[in-house]
Amino acid sequence: MVKSSTPIWVLLFSFLFGLEKPRLVLVAIIGLMVAGVILTVEGETKFDMLGFVLVLVAAVISGLRWNLTQVLLQQDRLGMDNPIATLYHLSPIMFVTMLLLSLIFEDPIDQFRQSQHFDNIFHILESFGLMAIGGFLALAMTLAELYLIKNTNTITLSVAGISKEIVIITLSVLIYGDVLTPKNLLGLFVSIIGIIAYNYYKLSKSHQADNAQYHMIPLHSASKLED
Repeated sequence: MVKSSTPIWVLLFSFLFGLEKPRLVLVAIIGLMVAGVILTVEGETKFDMLGFVLVLVAAVISGLRWNLTQVLLQQDRLGMDNPIATLYHLSPIMFVTMLLLSLIFEDPIDQFRQSQHFDNIFHILESFGLMAIGGFLALAMTLAELYLIKNTNTITLSVAGISKEIVIITLSVLIYGDVLTPKNLLGLFVSIIGIIAYNYYKLSKSHQADNAQYHMIPLHSASKLED
C-alpha cells in the first residue's frame, strides 16, 4: 500500500521541477487513483517499521528518478533526448550498482552452487533461456516507458502503471482464482474512475491548446486579399 503512493511523489517532483503546473484538479485525480489502488490491495498484514521505511524511500526515489528521466529526455541540450541513447548511458551504471548490492547482500555465487536450476547442463541452458526472455521483455518495457515519457510526461506513465496494476489484479482473479473483497472491488472501481478522469483532463487540455493555437494564426493573407 505504501508503494502505491509513488504517483503522489511523481506529481510532487513534477511540480518542484516545473514540469507540470500545480493544479488542484490534477492533485485530486491522482489522489483518487492512489486511494483506489490502496483499497484494491488492502489486506491483513503485519506492520514492520524497517519495511515501511524502505518501501517509502523507494517510492520517493522512484518519483525523483522518473522526473529526472523526463528532464534528460525532453531537453535536447543534454544530448540524451533519444530513449535508446538514454538507456545506453544509464544501463551500465544500474548494472554495476545492482551487481555490487547483490554481491554484498545476496551472495549469488553460493546461491548458484546450491540451486537446482544450475545443477546440470540442461537446467543451466533452461535458466539462461528464461533469463534471456525476461531480459528482452524488460528491455522492451523500459524502452516503451522512456518513449512514453519523452512524448508525454511522468504523470501519464504513473497512470499507465496504475492501469497495469488493475490488469494484473484482474488476471489474478480470472487465472488464479484470487478472491476480492467488497472493499477491493470498490478500490478497483475508484481506480478506473480516476483513470477515466485523468484521460478526460488530458483531452480537455489538448483541446484548449489546439483552440489557443487556432486563435493565434495570423490573418495577413486575408488582409492582403481584401487590399
